[in-house]
Formats: sequence, C-alpha cells, structure tokens
Amino acid sequence: MKRLNLDETWRLCLSMWRWIAKEKRTGSRISVPTLKARWVKKYGFGAYEINGDCFFCEYIDKRSRHCDSCPPCKVDNDFACNHKDYHYASNPIAFYNKLVSLNRKRLKAKKTSKK
Repeated sequence: MKRLNLDETWRLCLSMWRWIAKEKRTGSRISVPTLKARWVKKYGFGAYEINGDCFFCEYIDKRSRHCDSCPPCKVDNDFACNHKDYHYASNPIAFYNKLVSLNRKRLKAKKTSKK
C-alpha cells in the first residue's frame, strides 16, 4: 500500500468505521475484526495490505512510530483504541463517534492554524 498522508488516513479510517457502526446499528453479530477485514476487501485493498486492517496503524507503521504517534493521539493525548468508554471491538459505535469528534477538533485546529 502506498504511504498515506494524514488527511487520506483520517478519510479512510472514518469511512471504515462509519460502515462498521452502520452494520452494528442494524444488529450485525459479526465481530469487529471480521467487519474490518470485509470492509478492506469490499473497497479493493488486499488481504494483509493494511497493518491490522487499520489505517491509523498503517500510518504509524509506515513511519516506524508507536501507538503514541497514532493520528487521534495527536488530537487527544489520552486517546486509546481500547479505552473502556469507546473500545473499538466492544463498542464500535462509540469508537466511531469518538473518531468523528476528534476529526472535527483536528479540522478546526487545522483551519485555525492557516489563519
């Protein structure tokens, strides 16, 4: 996979999690890791092409960084994918909502810094 810039990474990650949240809202009992793998395949990415089927993980992996460099952590230092209030696997809808909230903050800060 090509190296994604930060905006592409956020766009793809939000798209994946919007789809996963929608699946879960309709009552899907399929596990989140399986849904992630299905999304990756559905949108033309190869198996194992994206680290952990996560664009944030892929972003930091391509830059030889660690989880504390994950894009959401740049917006909120306390962000963690496995946070009890929005754990990606056990509460994917809350996880998606958290990402949407962080992306709004990111875009607002980006817009403010351009002024």
